[in-house]
Amino acid sequence: MIDHLAEFDRTAARFAAVLADADPDLPVPACPGWTIADLALHLGSGQRWAASILLSGTSQETPQVLRTTISWADWYAGTSAALIAAIRAIDPDEPCWNFSPVDQRAGFWARRRMHETVIHLVDALQATDPGAADPAGVPAAVAADGVDEVFGVYLPRMLARGFAPAVTRQLGVRATDTGHEWTLTPVSQGDPPQVERGRAAGEAVLSGTAAELDLCLWKRLPGAVLTVEGDAGAAADFLAARATA
Repeated sequence: MIDHLAEFDRTAARFAAVLADADPDLPVPACPGWTIADLALHLGSGQRWAASILLSGTSQETPQVLRTTISWADWYAGTSAALIAAIRAIDPDEPCWNFSPVDQRAGFWARRRMHETVIHLVDALQATDPGAADPAGVPAAVAADGVDEVFGVYLPRMLARGFAPAVTRQLGVRATDTGHEWTLTPVSQGDPPQVERGRAAGEAVLSGTAAELDLCLWKRLPGAVLTVEGDAGAAADFLAARATA
């Protein structure tokens, strides 16, 4: 079992350390049109947004922060500290709004903000030090939980937002380093796929390390890094689809 709050704290500290040394005007390849400052603004504003939701239990507007007069690292660290305090102040089983049609509990937010920070830390490292952004830098257990979050939270969310289903044929997904396996089976039109944990079966089975799988789902790595057994077309269609946003 992952301690999402502890992992969030650790990853947020790494992100703040990257900000402390980075040129705020440096472009971020994974987020076209964004600089390091834009990335910090997006992530820090999201921490404040999540904290306000946790403390109120209801949907809130994302704070409109234009720029900060203090360093980006200090500003971002402050937003993360505020979110950590909010998480600790609310029982994880307390009812609380979130943007997905599943798991309307306060505990959702520690997991969600941890994974948001993991992905954007990779973005920052790809911008500042591409060699340090190797998937091995994402802990395997965290990445496997990230894959599971995409399947359990984001696939339903994307359908609820009106996007075409990413899963149109049965697919298996296997993390070669952690042993996690998933089978995704499409059901009736407009409903999220059935997610079966513990086996990988289907017209195609995609395999890779947990970090490779997670970063491919978030379009931070090309699907070519994965091994495909079975129908290559089915695998390519899934990897090309919009599973997250």
